[in-house]
Amino acid sequence: MPRTHSDRYAISTATLNADLFFTAAHAPTPLYYVFGDMKVLTPAEVLHYAQHAFRHHTGAYHLIRTDRAHPFGKVFASATTQVA
Repeated sequence: MPRTHSDRYAISTATLNADLFFTAAHAPTPLYYVFGDMKVLTPAEVLHYAQHAFRHHTGAYHLIRTDRAHPFGKVFASATTQVA
């Protein structure tokens, strides 16, 4: 999901709702959003941050600040690289 030069990610409300249902129905299968700048968030994190974030005027999108996301390498690092 590429982003423009803004300081926020736009996540569709319909997508977020579907992904929350998916994770509930298929637990413990993880689901991640990986953005164009290689930062990562989970649907649960987006929902949490949406409570404290800007909302698109139509309500169709949640706008989450990019500094809330985690670096790709930190989330998906192998166990051997995390033990340092």
